[in-house]
Amino acid sequence: MLLVLGTHNCTTWAQPNRPLKMDATRISWTQLSFFAKNYWVEVSTDIQLRSIAASKLNALLLTSPKGNPIQPATPETAQMTINTTIDPRFRSPVSIHNRIWFNPTDASALGRIRLRRGEDDFKKMYRFTQKGVFRHRIEPTNAEEAMLEPEKWTDIKDTFFPHDTDRLECPVVSERSLLIIALSAYAMSRDNKPLTICVFGKRQLHRVQIHKEGTQSMKVDYIEKKQESEIRKDSSVRALKMVITAEPIPPHLEDPENFSFLGFHKDINVYIEPASGLPINVSGIIPTVGKVDLKLQEVHPQPSSNKKSNSTCPDAVAFH
Repeated sequence: MLLVLGTHNCTTWAQPNRPLKMDATRISWTQLSFFAKNYWVEVSTDIQLRSIAASKLNALLLTSPKGNPIQPATPETAQMTINTTIDPRFRSPVSIHNRIWFNPTDASALGRIRLRRGEDDFKKMYRFTQKGVFRHRIEPTNAEEAMLEPEKWTDIKDTFFPHDTDRLECPVVSERSLLIIALSAYAMSRDNKPLTICVFGKRQLHRVQIHKEGTQSMKVDYIEKKQESEIRKDSSVRALKMVITAEPIPPHLEDPENFSFLGFHKDINVYIEPASGLPINVSGIIPTVGKVDLKLQEVHPQPSSNKKSNSTCPDAVAFH
């Protein structure tokens, strides 16, 4: 099924009081694989997009004790899965699994699961509502429990993180991982004004800004995997530099959290091939690791039969 970002009433990701206009080009990829390596660490990240029937979400999402849950806007909703492995040279490797369900019409988040194994183990499940985000957290109580499956962990806590989106001028509340879709879509648009998005991190909202900062020549070396072929792309391209900055939205927590995107906390830059919206490099600072450049290793593009959208909205961006 075709999922379209911005086709219903031509609504799109929005900066407060200013809608973002997008070119009539769909997201060109369904799966991305990145890899980085230096003396201190190896990092791999795999991102997948797929559609899922909205009728299946009740079995996947939490029931929140507060607020009215954000509801699917279409019969087919969207799911993003991100698997990351961080393998430091002198420490045990860490694996992080994220799965996010969201509305493809405006990228509003419905729910999320985060599972971390290897260090600081936890499983956290989230449900997004009109009045805030409900979190069900499960952790091991000791090192022995950490060796078991999460279903056998016994440190359990429920928390509700309230927010007032009307007062905060947040048209929708998205999820930080979904910025990769906004970056692809924004790169292909003719809009050069900074894009502002309200996203929920771990425990609070952040106001994220994305700036276009010109193009530069960049070396690429990745595999394009289609259903019946593999093509190696080894060349130089003119990549659009996208800079991500963020600030927590008041009221601030007693212990404000740091914003992060794909594990990066500072100096976050994403380089995108503007014609296709394909992210080819993500760079920034990862805590305890330092400067890292995640380079595109493999991409699964949209099937060629679906390259063109049937949408009548001129600024639609779609994906599978």
